Amino acid sequence: MMTKDPYHLIDNYKTIPGVYDELYDFDGQIRNKYKFLVKSFQELGPAELINRRRDTDRILRENGVTYNLYQSEQREAKERPWELDLFPLVMESEEWRILERGLNQRADLLDALIRDVYSKRRLLYEKKIPAEILFNETSFLRACDGMYESNQFLAKNPALMFFVCDLIRASDGNFYVLNDRVQAPSGSGYSLENRIVLSRIFPSMYRDAMVHRVAVYFRSLRKSLTQLSGVSGREPLIVLLTPGPSNETYFEHAYLAGYLGYTLVQGEDLTVRKNKVYMKTVEGLQQVDLILRRVDDDFMDPLELKGDSLLGIPGLLESVRSGNVKIANPIGTGFLENRALLPFYSELCRFYLGEDLILPMAPTYWLGNNQQFQLVLQNPEKYVFKTVSRTDEELPVTFVELSGQRKDVFLEKLRQAPKRFIAQEMIQSATVPVLGENGFRPGRAIMRTFVSSSGSGYQTMAGGLVRVSPSLDDFFITSQRGAWSKDLWVLSTETQKEESLLVPKSDQILISRKSSGVPSRVADNLFWLARYLERSENQTRVIREAVFKILQVEDGYEKESLENILKLVTHVTNSYPGFLGDDSGELFANPFPELQRLTVDKNIVGSLGFHLRSLVLASKSVRDRLSDDMKKILLHLEDQSSYGIESYDQIIDFLQKIIVNLSSLTGLSFENMSRESGWYFLNLGRRIERSINMILMLQGMIQWKSFEDKSSFETFLRISDIRLTYNRRYSGKIDQESVLDILLFDTSNPRSLAYQLEQINADLQFLPGKDKKTVYSEDRAALQLYTHFKMKDISIFFESESPLTAVSIWLEELHGYLRLLSESLSARYFNYTEEQTRIGDTNG
Repeated sequence: MMTKDPYHLIDNYKTIPGVYDELYDFDGQIRNKYKFLVKSFQELGPAELINRRRDTDRILRENGVTYNLYQSEQREAKERPWELDLFPLVMESEEWRILERGLNQRADLLDALIRDVYSKRRLLYEKKIPAEILFNETSFLRACDGMYESNQFLAKNPALMFFVCDLIRASDGNFYVLNDRVQAPSGSGYSLENRIVLSRIFPSMYRDAMVHRVAVYFRSLRKSLTQLSGVSGREPLIVLLTPGPSNETYFEHAYLAGYLGYTLVQGEDLTVRKNKVYMKTVEGLQQVDLILRRVDDDFMDPLELKGDSLLGIPGLLESVRSGNVKIANPIGTGFLENRALLPFYSELCRFYLGEDLILPMAPTYWLGNNQQFQLVLQNPEKYVFKTVSRTDEELPVTFVELSGQRKDVFLEKLRQAPKRFIAQEMIQSATVPVLGENGFRPGRAIMRTFVSSSGSGYQTMAGGLVRVSPSLDDFFITSQRGAWSKDLWVLSTETQKEESLLVPKSDQILISRKSSGVPSRVADNLFWLARYLERSENQTRVIREAVFKILQVEDGYEKESLENILKLVTHVTNSYPGFLGDDSGELFANPFPELQRLTVDKNIVGSLGFHLRSLVLASKSVRDRLSDDMKKILLHLEDQSSYGIESYDQIIDFLQKIIVNLSSLTGLSFENMSRESGWYFLNLGRRIERSINMILMLQGMIQWKSFEDKSSFETFLRISDIRLTYNRRYSGKIDQESVLDILLFDTSNPRSLAYQLEQINADLQFLPGKDKKTVYSEDRAALQLYTHFKMKDISIFFESESPLTAVSIWLEELHGYLRLLSESLSARYFNYTEEQTRIGDTNG
């Protein structure tokens, strides 16, 4: 718990002698810029701060804000909830203006540098950097040489559209640059989310503090990207390219795509045809004008760069050279992240801009220079050693943490390959207040700032992302190492007006009831998301009914009916032999372990836990297509999938929650999703899977002769959620013919097979790319399915000697047509076959 006295939040806060502290000045007084915030936090009191901490965690969790951690022992990245400290870092306008000028100057410098590197290379002829830094570094891409001269648009406009700069405040109170991120910089989306959350948690405090808005940065960025696309007379097609859901900052990719209104794509969604980049959508190929990328240089084009990359688009570089597509930031800008450049920036600034560098670098030495190498080795404890290349797997290291043989081994590594390393002087980072259990305590911080191109140069976001380590012993402050985050508040001298992405009235928007195309991968994932949803709900209902039956039988009732429903559990989960095996007698005697396993074990293919995990994974691939409410429901499902079960009552409680959430998800998809092509694939997946589930369950019940007793009839009606309707309609009487009729042929029953097939036929008419004069494979499969179904009626079956056998054979035929329909949809809409060109002679 926090301290009980609301006026003593700062009593436990201890500054470090000789280290700059953001909260206290060197005289031990609270800085003026923090007095309002400290007073406001004190007045809230510890109890209210605890409540707001909980609200913050809840909002971040509900919004799905995560950061994926890479762990060597695991194949998949582990999601870590985003940690946001409630107390912001504050900067006054005058202080910020100095940083802003320095950051804008740095943007001009980086833009001039990257243009020179890939064109005239004056910095080599004038001997501003050693040639080894350029030509021995893999981040210099020879395939991009001359691109800024051959591409007329790049020649006339800024090459660098945005970059981020990591800063540290030293003991003298000045900021020093640690490094830049250019090719696929992250953090702006997290910064925006931090701001939205804090303004919601402290609305009056945020308003009264007169904080500069950050939305203007994103509005400027979107406007610049629109101009960069070079399109006039129509809305450009801009896509945000992500490596995929396993990337550490995937949340941010989906978040920014939705916020900026761009289509989120992966490499497989794009293709190059006739030197132009197209997005593969269910509506057909759509030409892409600009790619806002979150994929590093090397992976962007496997044809000319990293040959085994699955994240990029073959032929992309040639399309860029031809000016048919723009990339932000351009491929090749990764060279600006070469750490060997850091010691030379002061001289390069004077060389390119004729100015002194406003923001100094943290003292850095390239060990490829023998003089600097010897200087560093005189006192190596002063430095942190990093590799020149960010792609190098060698982690940063300090001599403080090395001892004995480890130190000798690393020294030998430096001597063997000095050009591979830089040494950066360790600067004691400023301490910042972190709100802990007992009030404020100091933590160390690094500040990430964001700069983007604007119509008149560069613009810096009036805010940023502060990463803070709660432990004062941590020198490396990164999100991968578990750092928390803070919002950066830049104070204004006057009340700020609200900023948003709404366009000015002067900009005309053409009304459209059509969205940009749905990538084939997205349609595929929506289709299977619905199928996993239906499969999970069906299994939940079957297992729940089995548990209900067990609790009844324990009182001495309906043992035969129990065995039938347990067999159905094995059948629908495809977990053979299970309750259908030779040793089923033991399982019937004690079914709990098997039911527990099939309910929560995610590693059993076909189990409920497995399909719930598959549902969540499919949803993450289409995160930008789902509403906030749907994402919250999916989050609940993900949380519940780790539920511990030790009794039948806990199984029922777990299954009940799953059914409610799955039903909510289905309802939201019906009521909240617009009827665009993506929705029809979602609904088709639902109808196909529900049809298959009905067929499989009926076939199983017929096979085990379950339809020979009344109890099994009632069980099946409860699973299908039609028991009450059936009782009202038939006054409590029950027989085979009427049960099969309401399950198979009654179109008023939304779970009947007839209802599903009618919905399938209706939805197929709304799929894109339809020509009324053409019969497509999916239409043909659906027609065969529907015709075969309509040829029968329940009365026809019961005129035969073995009606249930006839029904089972007929259902198997329908199952075959449903599989054919699913395959036809996949072949036509989800799979794009690229044009193949043989290189070389026929002998390879």
